[in-house]
Amino acid sequence: MSAAVRALLLCFLLAVAAAAVQPLYRVDREVLFLPQDGVALNAHTGRVAWRFPRFTGQTATDGRGLLIISWVSTILPDLHRKVTRFCRLRTSDGKQLWCRDWAEVEHWTVDTSGRYWYVHTRGRLEVLHAADGQSDRGFTLHDDRDLALLPLPTQGVLLLERHHGQVQEALSYHPGAAALSAEEVPPALYPFRGDGHGLLLYAREKGEFFLAAPLKLLLGAHAGPRLNPFPRASLDRHGFFFTDWQGQTPVVRGGTYQGELWQAPRADSPDPKLAISATTAVMLEPAPHHASQLRGWNLATGELAYTQLLAGRYPVVSSLGEALLLQSDQDIRLLDASTGQQRWHVQRHEGTLATISQTAVVFWESNGKLAARARNNGALLWRIQFQTIGFRGAF
Repeated sequence: MSAAVRALLLCFLLAVAAAAVQPLYRVDREVLFLPQDGVALNAHTGRVAWRFPRFTGQTATDGRGLLIISWVSTILPDLHRKVTRFCRLRTSDGKQLWCRDWAEVEHWTVDTSGRYWYVHTRGRLEVLHAADGQSDRGFTLHDDRDLALLPLPTQGVLLLERHHGQVQEALSYHPGAAALSAEEVPPALYPFRGDGHGLLLYAREKGEFFLAAPLKLLLGAHAGPRLNPFPRASLDRHGFFFTDWQGQTPVVRGGTYQGELWQAPRADSPDPKLAISATTAVMLEPAPHHASQLRGWNLATGELAYTQLLAGRYPVVSSLGEALLLQSDQDIRLLDASTGQQRWHVQRHEGTLATISQTAVVFWESNGKLAARARNNGALLWRIQFQTIGFRGAF
């Protein structure tokens, strides 16, 4: 089997595995939460930390102690209404810090700062305090039939209003503002969102990238060939990193949300892998002789931090904090994203990465098994059988 076929097969198997298992959230430094089983685990030991009644609603967390969950608690068919219950749980023991019921909820999200959460009901945006669940203020929305609610990288929220599938207007709110701010947007706008509340906007027609609220064109980003592939991007609350073109030359660009945009050359490879940590932008590209070229740049300045050649090809690249994980169908490598230094290397394919905690790297394996390896040396810490979707397995 060729390397290309193995890479495609691995991506397919990872996608199938990811679809077959339930969501998992790292809600604190060493606490994992599985809402469909209603259980929180210690990431290092695999032992139960606390329990909560299982549900299939929505979970929002910053991974640092903020955990708000929601589920439909009441359906009133005669009134064509449904009531959603929101609760904030203490991540150390699962205690309910507060709960609130809300009717006709369309969307909701939490603020990057962890101080506010936002609830979109029909014709209304509510701003609430995460500490006690109480309302701070609210705003009327005149046309919200198709609306996306996106947290901004620092504080606040962006609302993208769509008409016939196209974004037509952007509304934004920053904590303390007396009104929503509205602005026009370029056509064919696409939001790149990061797991760590990053946000970058891309206008396909001209190949332009924008920061949000207010909309700001990233100067120096130019459209490439008309038929160039859709860009790749990695971002979090600290900054962003994306593929672009300088005329006919492929480049990468990056920066922080308050800093200057920088660029660096890249190969014209069909599928470069990008990752971002709090301080470093990382790119992995194919190299000759079944190798991979790894490079890291200082996220704020664009200064090249390291470059190195790795044996093998890695179709899956993930990062969280300063941990950089490379996966193939044969092996796994964990590196320090800021220095490129390898922490460990094992000749084993573990499955789909679930999350990385302070001390553990957690994977979904086949048949609903959850396994963890030590972040410092790769040793197997624990393995547990969980349910898969459509199968009420035992825990």
